[in-house]
Amino acid sequence: MPTLVHITDEKNSARIKRSGIALGKPRRAIFFMPVVQDHFISHQWLRELRRSGARTLVGVYFRLSPDEVVWAGRYNEPHRQVPLGLAIRELNSLADPLGFEIFIDRKIAASAITRIRHLPQKIGWRYQPHAHGTRPCGCPVCLPRGSIKSRSIRERYDPESKPVPYETLVRRLTESSDIETLIESLWSLRYKLRKTDPAFLERLMHIDDIELQEHLGRTLGYFKHDNSKRMLLELCRHESADVKEAAAESLFRLYGQDAGISAAANTSFGC
Repeated sequence: MPTLVHITDEKNSARIKRSGIALGKPRRAIFFMPVVQDHFISHQWLRELRRSGARTLVGVYFRLSPDEVVWAGRYNEPHRQVPLGLAIRELNSLADPLGFEIFIDRKIAASAITRIRHLPQKIGWRYQPHAHGTRPCGCPVCLPRGSIKSRSIRERYDPESKPVPYETLVRRLTESSDIETLIESLWSLRYKLRKTDPAFLERLMHIDDIELQEHLGRTLGYFKHDNSKRMLLELCRHESADVKEAAAESLFRLYGQDAGISAAANTSFGC
């Protein structure tokens, strides 16, 4: 029987071990993905689910018969009711499996659960597949009220909102320790190319937060200065693939293909 994973808030773990996985609210269903060779594909929904406000999500692994009837399809397309085995084969055949989901409209018994484990909290996409590096939409359809960081995203989305003065952003980035404030300020710096020294951003490189490091890498692409290149090359040695990608894209943005690749070749980051 195939192994499946349902991602849920850590606080539900004890209840699930005891009583199984109950139908969710308001949608009376249990969403899950098959465990396939690509770990990212199996757990792709984690970061999107974190936007609901859960601090720590876990994977609940269980087994079902391949003949079990489920609903399957991309999140933004009509779903079909098919046997689980067929849904898994369909997922494996897709050129782009991001956004695929499977759900069942009955409870999963505790006896079907094989384990519950903690997961890295940075797996997957947010907002929509392939939205990586793009500004999230703040309209009410894409960002319902109550979503995590929804207020600040809506404020950035509003075209009538006044830009925050550069001096104010610099002050926030040099004084604040709040990750959300720092990320928002980095977003606000990305509206024009500058020749200013980004040395005031140096302190952010020592804050242990992968999302912040990724935003820093993208923001440095708007500062055409020698310090930008030095900081970007350092970020290209980061352990996170997302941070490396952001830094490499900024090098390309600032120095073009030849210069960016040449600068990257002098390091051992491999991005």
